[in-house]
Amino acid sequence: MSKSRRTVGARPVRLHDVEHIRVHYDENLYLCATNRGGIWNFRDGEIAVAYLAYPMDYRAELPEGLTRHVGGARTFRGRHERWGDQSGVMLSRSFDGGRTWPDDDRQWIWHNDRSLEEIHDWLRPTPVEQRAQIDMADPNAIIHFCHGEYLKHPIGDYSFESLGPAFNFDFGRRKHHVSFALRSRDRGRTWEDHASLIDGPAWAGKEAGLLAVNMGHVRFDNGVLGIAGGVYRRNIGCFYASYDNGATWEYMSDIVRTRHCEPGKGDVLLGYTYMGLHRLPDGRLMCCMHQSPPEMPCVAFSCDDGMTWSDVCFVTSPGSFGGPVSGPPPDRAPRDDRSVRQRSPIAIVTREGRIVVLYARRRPVRGHRGIIGVVSDDLGKTWSEEFVVRGDAYCWDLGYPVVTELPDGRLFCAYWFNSNDTGKPVPEPQVVRYIAGTFFKLDGG
Repeated sequence: MSKSRRTVGARPVRLHDVEHIRVHYDENLYLCATNRGGIWNFRDGEIAVAYLAYPMDYRAELPEGLTRHVGGARTFRGRHERWGDQSGVMLSRSFDGGRTWPDDDRQWIWHNDRSLEEIHDWLRPTPVEQRAQIDMADPNAIIHFCHGEYLKHPIGDYSFESLGPAFNFDFGRRKHHVSFALRSRDRGRTWEDHASLIDGPAWAGKEAGLLAVNMGHVRFDNGVLGIAGGVYRRNIGCFYASYDNGATWEYMSDIVRTRHCEPGKGDVLLGYTYMGLHRLPDGRLMCCMHQSPPEMPCVAFSCDDGMTWSDVCFVTSPGSFGGPVSGPPPDRAPRDDRSVRQRSPIAIVTREGRIVVLYARRRPVRGHRGIIGVVSDDLGKTWSEEFVVRGDAYCWDLGYPVVTELPDGRLFCAYWFNSNDTGKPVPEPQVVRYIAGTFFKLDGG
């Protein structure tokens, strides 16, 4: 009997020309979650990267057991409002291919420093004919996707019922999040006056919702746009399309459903998230995503423009782990006790047709903790061993990478990161979170 071909860890891969930079570092801000913002490469040296931002006093002591990460901040809202008036999505801009990011070229894509009425009106469904006419085929036009949970309290909470009936459209008494899209015609310098709400499919009911962010969307040759997102938070992965340049979006198909519980009736964190769509050179679509459990990156493919999907395939495994499993442990922040494995995969299809998937490793095994990757040279049939883009993170709170390809074939990846430059131990809640970037090339590229 012939031996089966290995599909993950199929070959080693090496990086070269690796260079790390800081995109935005500020000890007074919590800067995180680049995939909640986005990356846009305008091919003339100008690159924009966006991310979540809110004020943070890293010097403030926290009780034992509390951390200062993006998901856990609500546990000590009395200490600061995570998504209060001073929070939103910030955009930084580089004019030299990502090498420098001037402070005076930062701006907000959107901000919570508005009244509830203003935010609600911003989200109000508006007839397409009254919306800005933006051609997403224009190389200067971009689109930003975000979860509604980052809007100020109480709009960003699980329940929109506190808004009341006075706003004249029904968020209903939903206990879920919606997503929204926001477009710009001028490289993100200005943005349209109204966001586009993207809710769960009608058949799923008011409890479903949709979570979609900037993991990759597709534009078909006829101008139709496609995205992927999670329904019931993660239980179902769905494909959505827009026939009007991103002004409205509608459900088209299921990509995958969890096997661990009945959708909507089990744990909302079980299933699939961090979903992005990509067009392959052979015409197929690929959805890159994260499966929980086992907290690992995976992909699925469609041969019919998203109407049906293949089974999910993992792109890495314990046998393709990149890094030692013995030896001294890495330097680690005191009170750093989180143990999530992989997180937040992002894919890119290069000009040569290689598929690169990057993701965060948060668990400090014996190997590197930081930004990891794999590559496929045969359109997803096999995947390489893991390679390390950056492995010197000081605590677990990192990830959510976004990536683009530069004219010389290098990749530039921006991500949320942390480090310790003090030379002495720093407790995890006091470690500054910032936006970093890495340039690198893969062997054979």
